[in-house]
Amino acid sequence: MSRRHRRRSAAWVGLAVLAIPLARVEGQERQIVVANDNRVPAGVLKDGVLELRMELREGIWYPEGEDGEAIPVYAFAEAGRPLQVPSPLVRVPEGTTIEVSLRNTLSVPATVHGLHERPGDAAGSIQIEPGETRSVRFPAGEAGTYLYSARTPDGERGNRRVVDALVGGAFVVDEPGASTDDRIFVLERWNGPTRTAMNGKSWPFTERLTVAAGEPVRWRIVNASDLSHPMHLHGLHFQVDGVGDGERFRRYGPEERPLVFTQNVEIGETFEMTWVPEEPGRWLFHCHRLPHMRLPVELDPADVLVADDHEHAHEDPLYAGMGGMIMEITVTGEHEPTPEEVWRSARKLRLAIGQRVEGGELYHLTLHDPVLAASVPRGRMNPGLTGPPIVLQQGEPVEIAVENRTDAATAVHWHGMELESYYDGVPTVGGIGDTRAPSIEPGGTFVARMIPPKAGTFIYHTHWHDARQLTGGVHGALIVVPQGEARDPETDLEFLFSQSPNDPFGAAMLLMNGVPQPSTLNLETGRTYRFRFMNITPSVANLRVSLREHGEPVTWRLVAKDAIDVAPSLAVPQRADLQISVGETYDFEFRAAKPGQLTLEGIQPNDTRRVVQTLIFGGG
Repeated sequence: MSRRHRRRSAAWVGLAVLAIPLARVEGQERQIVVANDNRVPAGVLKDGVLELRMELREGIWYPEGEDGEAIPVYAFAEAGRPLQVPSPLVRVPEGTTIEVSLRNTLSVPATVHGLHERPGDAAGSIQIEPGETRSVRFPAGEAGTYLYSARTPDGERGNRRVVDALVGGAFVVDEPGASTDDRIFVLERWNGPTRTAMNGKSWPFTERLTVAAGEPVRWRIVNASDLSHPMHLHGLHFQVDGVGDGERFRRYGPEERPLVFTQNVEIGETFEMTWVPEEPGRWLFHCHRLPHMRLPVELDPADVLVADDHEHAHEDPLYAGMGGMIMEITVTGEHEPTPEEVWRSARKLRLAIGQRVEGGELYHLTLHDPVLAASVPRGRMNPGLTGPPIVLQQGEPVEIAVENRTDAATAVHWHGMELESYYDGVPTVGGIGDTRAPSIEPGGTFVARMIPPKAGTFIYHTHWHDARQLTGGVHGALIVVPQGEARDPETDLEFLFSQSPNDPFGAAMLLMNGVPQPSTLNLETGRTYRFRFMNITPSVANLRVSLREHGEPVTWRLVAKDAIDVAPSLAVPQRADLQISVGETYDFEFRAAKPGQLTLEGIQPNDTRRVVQTLIFGGG
């Protein structure tokens, strides 16, 4: 057992016997903050009343290994127990009365939010002075997934000495008699090398989950951080059962629950999800904002070995910097490989990734597709920083040979596609047992196999966590046409939003189909068009996309989200202005009733980045 593993084990043993583990940092002994996996509710529940005693203290938190970066933090703990990140889980059945005693041991005052009845008012808070103890009593309120948190003047002043952005935890109210066989994952963010975590740890030190194929999995996601997070599940869609804003929670009815492969959760928001694993193998669940899943510091191979808790280390422990808000899930079950004769007769494509300039950061992608190469109108071909659209048929076996003609390793992920884990595009993770998907080394080729079960709009993109590849254009639209149908490229139009590096445009620009200034698109009045939107920017989670006439949004009809047709109640005309987060796809139908000029706009609301395409509708 390594020194790091022994230290971790000692910390958890200390928790079991109610001892408080200590660390020596800068010549002083401080309490170690332990990761809270949100399996055990805090307090004592008796006769319909939860009694909970908590303290706000200062400690040292290790988001990676226990010998990794040591971060001074403020954190909550149950009285006499170790500090926890995230904060202790408050979980009670509906109808419970909650009695909380809060003691502030810090030298600064604290403001506690969220410890009140639900639905509630975000303005309600508890002020606790240094050394003071405050008690509150309130009914839990309506069933749902909520959160609570605390902030101090140190955090408001951006004090680098200590972090209070991690003083947040889950507050769950269960329906009477409801099963509690679920998992709760709290999302955290701070200023530091990795910057993001789930349940108190950053990849590759996050918990490794194991689930059985065919068995429903229920999760609750709580965003206790200060940024939004588009959460993406590899390998299949998941069902969103309900959403909340921290103060109120809405559980969807059976016909309302959307199926998605990416769900954005804003600051203070929560959602509940259910998914049924189907394909055995290893998969990822992660935030799709690139800075939230990159690790710009090197890892020792032993670190990954300890975190993985297996008899091997990953082939490349750096894995191009993958780290942060990521969880690995192993799906167990019997794997039935597709017969080789299917692949011998499959449709075969070749996607080549090259560099525009040797040693440069700009890439060009070319696709050899004998079936559809001649069907793409010349006006839709785009030499910008993105790849050509790949169009597949639902239910048709296909092999895509990805050639790496660059001077760096890469990998291509088929975002939202249901396929075997080995072909998912995540090196060292994808696969079953000892079989692990390789990276695509310079000069190498990797053949991905898939039989698309669903029709809709997907994305292919690099899963090598190097921003140069993503902004350099290693991505593209992935469209699956319904079985037995043909795609009309004249009316079926894809619009992929991405971001460039500083060069060749002089600044990091927002791009549409690979360029900052798309050429005018001439369309016909009275004809129905399908617009497919994809956001594969590194981190523009609040991208606004709109279709406007004289500066005002027109009306379009929502058709699909994440390759799933929306419920009839949502497939209605609506204002043509929406937010598309990273990794999401949307399909809309639009029909111009009269000739005129419209603008399709993509805007990053936080700054001046904007990309606009003019659409001219002539006579039908």
